[in-house]
Amino acid sequence: MNCALWVTVLLASLCNSQCTAQYARTQDTQALIEHGQQALAEKQYAAAEQDFTRLLQLGVRTAPVYSNLGVAYLRLGKFAKAIQMLQQAQKLAPNVAGIRLNLGLAYFREHEFKLASASFGEAISMNSENVQARYLKGTCDFMTDDFQNAVDTLTPIMEKEQTDLEYLFMLGISYGMLKRDQESQRTFAQLVEAGGDTPHLHLLLGKAYLALDQLADANRELSLATQGDSLPYAHYYRAILLQKLGKIDEAGEQFSKEVTLFPTNPWAYSELAAIRMDRNDNAGAIQLLESGVKNNPESAALCATLGRAYSSSGETARATAILKKAIALDPQSSLYHYQLARVYWAQGRKNEAEAENRQARALVSGDPPSKMEQFSRGAAGPATTH
Repeated sequence: MNCALWVTVLLASLCNSQCTAQYARTQDTQALIEHGQQALAEKQYAAAEQDFTRLLQLGVRTAPVYSNLGVAYLRLGKFAKAIQMLQQAQKLAPNVAGIRLNLGLAYFREHEFKLASASFGEAISMNSENVQARYLKGTCDFMTDDFQNAVDTLTPIMEKEQTDLEYLFMLGISYGMLKRDQESQRTFAQLVEAGGDTPHLHLLLGKAYLALDQLADANRELSLATQGDSLPYAHYYRAILLQKLGKIDEAGEQFSKEVTLFPTNPWAYSELAAIRMDRNDNAGAIQLLESGVKNNPESAALCATLGRAYSSSGETARATAILKKAIALDPQSSLYHYQLARVYWAQGRKNEAEAENRQARALVSGDPPSKMEQFSRGAAGPATTH
């Protein structure tokens, strides 16, 4: 075989090999896409995560791949990663309302309510009839005490949501905060009609009256909500009311009932521990908080409260460990970095203390929890979509 013919044959062989490999990769890609979509539909989110991650590794960087991976992360509770993927999907497909809806939901789960509201608002601008986007945006506006926008967003879906107790709760309080008393009363009347004589209704009404500082009405409703000991957060909110009334011993009894009946309420542990620490019972507070962290291992706030208790008792090594856990759970909290800095100072670890103080100052611009965010504890989360 002459040289020219040999080169021609070799090039043809290489071309066929490359085409075959490219065809195989195309087939593999399509199979991964189909398998990942099926895994999402069947709620096999870990499998979907693997498939769509593999697609990115293969160089398939399309809006559906980023979006589907974002949804998988969202369902797996990996909200920061979900935000990253959905932001990439939005860049590639800026006119897809569903991507903005899921991005808003990821922000919501991270308690970034203003960013979530903006994303839901963009979804509404693409489709003003999107009931879910309105419900979610109204929820975010309510959580950030933006009551005028909450009313403006929620009112158009009243006909469809007139039996939804959480919806009526948010709308009624928003009207009340705006001093639109007649509309507030009418909404609460609708809430009573929709809810019936149930502990859930009495809890919602109690929370609403508490938020509006109508304490006598709140006391009546929360007393009814706690009858039967069957409802999470009922004893918690009654304790909050009793604190406002200056009845600290009775409040402590209600917080204690809450943690006994519903040990997965981290806030009740924190409030009860605060009462004990105010009375110089650090040992009792630590014992309570250690139980609380065991039952709520993902609660950054509870870990930080335990860190404060350890520090007050001079147990700086244990304080350091638990505060590091709090920061790992919520790295954007300036308070947790500041607490850790104080512990480092107490240990004489100057460089580490200064580093944590710098981090705390860099994060200090974050918004504190709003009043309505605090009064929304225990409420059902909004529906999800993809």
